[in-house]
Amino acid sequence: MYCKRLFCALALCFPLLVMAQDDQKINLKNLAPPSSPAFVLMDVTPSNIIVPQNIQAFSLQTISAFTGDSSDGMSSNNYAFEFQPYWYAKRTDMNFFKYNNLTSDKDIAAGSNPAVDDYNGYNVFGNAWKNLSVSGGFLNGTFEVFNAPQSFISVGARTRLLTFANYKHISAIKDSYKAYENFMSSAAVISLMGQGLSLDELNKKLVALPGWKQVFDDMNNAVNKKPIFALDVALAYSHFLGDKSQNIDNGFGRFGIWASGDLAFNLPKINPNSYVHVYGVYRYLRDGLNMNMMTNELFAENTSEYGGKLEFEIKSLSFGYEYISRDVNDEYRSIGTIRYKINESLTLNSGFGKNYKSDSNTIALLGLQWGLDYKSAIDPAK
Repeated sequence: MYCKRLFCALALCFPLLVMAQDDQKINLKNLAPPSSPAFVLMDVTPSNIIVPQNIQAFSLQTISAFTGDSSDGMSSNNYAFEFQPYWYAKRTDMNFFKYNNLTSDKDIAAGSNPAVDDYNGYNVFGNAWKNLSVSGGFLNGTFEVFNAPQSFISVGARTRLLTFANYKHISAIKDSYKAYENFMSSAAVISLMGQGLSLDELNKKLVALPGWKQVFDDMNNAVNKKPIFALDVALAYSHFLGDKSQNIDNGFGRFGIWASGDLAFNLPKINPNSYVHVYGVYRYLRDGLNMNMMTNELFAENTSEYGGKLEFEIKSLSFGYEYISRDVNDEYRSIGTIRYKINESLTLNSGFGKNYKSDSNTIALLGLQWGLDYKSAIDPAK
């Protein structure tokens, strides 16, 4: 994902953050690991506690599980997709400040040239629409219930309900934009504007000017810095496709609704993109994955789950430990997690430990996400 607009337009009106060259753009980083609600509902993700900063416009995900008993867990046929409607919708009144949840008491018309200091507030609900995503999945496995692998389809949605940024973070966003304005109004830039260059030539010369890289890096770090606290909510439903060979009819699988919070502490002395995360989660679950061994029939029960996670994030590598307790049959999830972001489009995620009903204490979950950034650009002209 990225914020993109030609430098030439910005030099004239400064309406939004602009980056011209494909190699000089503000990328929205901290993209979501493979944990769509369609997967989380069925407890097949390497981590059940995830509060992603950004979700790719469209992503494909796959999950596999390995245990000491090949009859446990899942097969390799577990796939999901997730997409954000925001990146496909028309955004006529969006600008750099609004995208970063900054608010103003003034009535600022779309397409106008607002001043940085006009924005003196922060909208804690500002990511509810931007971070809304919809997911679907196909899963196949025993799920610690069936004797033979069974198939489920699952759908889900999630969003960022609350976002809190501290004063230092907000100031960094505003200061980076002021530095950008100063750069674009400098004598060197004005001189280039008067040379009658083509857009491509102008862009190349602009990004080669002294001082540009520092302006770019400061803005990139400010835009991508994680908030001090974020609260996500999600819900999902799964449907059992049935098994005629075992005389099991299709029907209700699971329904869940949950909230996940992330308290993120930045470690700038290590790296601007390094954090210590303290997560918490609560989930209500209507669980239809229970088998009456006497009648060979599935039945549903209501459960609640709560837990936490401690995670260390150092640039592209994250590792942590999560524990979630379920108030039925002393079931719990105790898993160590490792995530490596190969690039902004490809993320590898793994988890090792005990997963609720699993008889084995050595279950391993491996997930892969491939994301597409199609139309993931902020452009107020559209």
